[in-house]
Amino acid sequence: MAKVLVADDSETILLLLQTRLEMEGYEVETAIDDQEVVDAVHGAAGGQAPDLLLLDAMMPRKSGIEALRELRAEGIETPALIVSAHQDADDADAASALEVSGYVTKPIDFDRLFATVAQLTAS
Repeated sequence: MAKVLVADDSETILLLLQTRLEMEGYEVETAIDDQEVVDAVHGAAGGQAPDLLLLDAMMPRKSGIEALRELRAEGIETPALIVSAHQDADDADAASALEVSGYVTKPIDFDRLFATVAQLTAS
């Protein structure tokens, strides 16, 4: 079973994503800010590391893109999808430079999201 780390500062969206992904058969770990993302990825050394990061572009302190930048600088190459209410050119450019696997806009098209998640987590 693939493990997805979902990060969003909205508890409602976080719960929705967690529930829907679990219904599709994924193991889901959640984070509400950038520090929890980094901690979860680092803490995975003793357990299963996430197979995919699903990161909100706008979170407190640092964005999902900035959290991903930190992880990439450490050599962590886990595939990542950025989720945002809007896609601006700066975010798209930053995401591209970080080798982001995709960009998902809100409201989320779950059929499209599930297809992308399945593709990125296929072994």
